[in-house]
Amino acid sequence: MAFISRSSYAVLMASVSTLGLVVGCDHPSGVAPMMGAAGRDGDATVAPIDAAADIAPVDAVSRAMPDALANDANDSPPLIRCVSTASCADGEVCLGGTCQADPCLAAPAGTCAAGATCHATCVRTADPCANKTCPNQETCVDGDCLAGCFAVPCNGVTCAAGQSCDPGTGKCAAIKACDGACGAGFACALACATADPCAGVTCPKNQVCVGGKCAADPCASVTCAAGSVCSNGTCIDTCDCGGKSCGANGRCVEGRCACTPSCPADGSRAGMADGCNGTCACAKGSKLYMGACCAPVCPSDGSRDGKSDACGGTCACASGDRLYKGACCAPACPTDGSHAGMDDGCGSTCACARGEKSYLDACCTANCPADYSKGGAGDGCGGTCACPSGDVVAAGKCCKPACPIDGTCGGSNGCGGTCGCSGSTCVGGLCVAKSCSPLCGCGQTCRDGQCVAVKCDVDVVACGCGCCAGGQSCVAGRCTIVVPVP
Repeated sequence: MAFISRSSYAVLMASVSTLGLVVGCDHPSGVAPMMGAAGRDGDATVAPIDAAADIAPVDAVSRAMPDALANDANDSPPLIRCVSTASCADGEVCLGGTCQADPCLAAPAGTCAAGATCHATCVRTADPCANKTCPNQETCVDGDCLAGCFAVPCNGVTCAAGQSCDPGTGKCAAIKACDGACGAGFACALACATADPCAGVTCPKNQVCVGGKCAADPCASVTCAAGSVCSNGTCIDTCDCGGKSCGANGRCVEGRCACTPSCPADGSRAGMADGCNGTCACAKGSKLYMGACCAPVCPSDGSRDGKSDACGGTCACASGDRLYKGACCAPACPTDGSHAGMDDGCGSTCACARGEKSYLDACCTANCPADYSKGGAGDGCGGTCACPSGDVVAAGKCCKPACPIDGTCGGSNGCGGTCGCSGSTCVGGLCVAKSCSPLCGCGQTCRDGQCVAVKCDVDVVACGCGCCAGGQSCVAGRCTIVVPVP
C-alpha cells in the first residue's frame, strides 16, 4: 500500500489537472489500523480514523485523489496520512492518522528513566462505548460492536479531566500531555517504553517474533470465524463457556464466566442466591445451612463440645482433644515417649521421636544411607528409601527416566513409565503447545501459552480484533469488500 509524499504531491496535482480528473473523496480502502493497537517496530499508536475521511492509496490514472490531500493545495503542504511512523519523514511520528512533528523531541530532559524511550501516542479522553448496547454475543470495542465475547477493561469507565483509562488495567491515570493533534475524543500523551526485543527482527513466513526470537506461528495460516480466536492453531469461540450457565448476572467472556455478585453490604441477601450461581455470604459467626444462614449453638463452657451445633456441623473440642466416635477424646500419650508408636486411645497413634515413624505398633528408624546406596529398596520400616532428585523407583532400585527432547512423547521412559510433556499435553505422540487460560482477548492470539498481539502482514488491513483478507477494507471495525470507484 503506497502513500503520497510531499515530494510527489505537486507532480500528482499536475497529473490530475492534465487528465481532467475530479478531485473528490475516495471510499476507504482499509488503511485504518485496529483501534488502540500498537504500530510495528516502535511506531506510535494510531488513533482511529473516521471511516469517511480514511485515505485510500492514490492511482493517478484510475482513482480520484483523496480530498484530504487537496484541501489546501495552493498555500500549504498537504496533510500526509499515515498508518505507522515508518510512513513519516525524519523527526515526525504518526499521530491521529497524520504525520506530525515528534512531541518527544521537545520533551524536557529526564522525561523517561534510563533504559526507557519517550513515545508519543493518542489516548482516549472519553469512553466510545458509553451508552452503547451491542447485540448478544457481540462486544463494544472502540465504539464498534464486534462479534465475540471479549473483556474490554475500559468499557464503562469515566475519567476526570486530564486523565485517561489505561486499557491494561481499566483504571484512570494522569495524562502526560504533549503538543500533538489527535482529534476529538483523544489527547496527545507521552509515555515511556522499554526497548522492544522484537524491534528490527524479521521472521520467515509462518513464524512470529516472541521475546526477540522467531518461533513457529501455528495460527499463521488459520482463519477463524468472527467471534473466535486462534489458540495454537485452533479456533476457539470466545462466547462458549462449555455449555454451563454463568448465572443471572453473568456472561461468557473469552471462554470463562464473568459475573458480579448481587450481595448488598447490609447483608439483606445473606444466604440467598448471588446471581452468579453462588450464595451471598452469611454474617460473621453464622454459616449457610439448608438454604439459610444459621448461628451455631456451641456454648463457651464446652457443654456441647463434640455434639451437633444445630447447623449441620459439630461443636469443636477443647484444645488437645479431638473428635472420636461422636465425642471429644483426650489422647493418652505421656510426654516421656513411653507410648510412642502405640495406640493413643482416640483412633490414632502416639507420635514417634523425630526421624522415626510408627511401624507395627512401635517406633522404627529407617535404614536409608545418605549416599542413596539403598535408594528404591526397603527402609526396614515398611517404606522405601528415597532416590536422588530426578530419579524414580523402578523394580526396587532408582532409575533415571530417558525421554526425547524433540517434542515427541508417549514412548517408554526406560523406568517402567511413559514419556509425557512438560506443561502441555501429549496428542498422537507429539507434545502440543501450551494453551492460554483464560483465552486471549480482542486483537491477541495464543502462542504456546502466551497471549501476543496479532500482527497483520504489511499488505493486509488490521481491523476489529484481527486482520482483513486481501481486497477487503475496514469499516466500523468490520472487514468489507472494496468496491472500486468508477
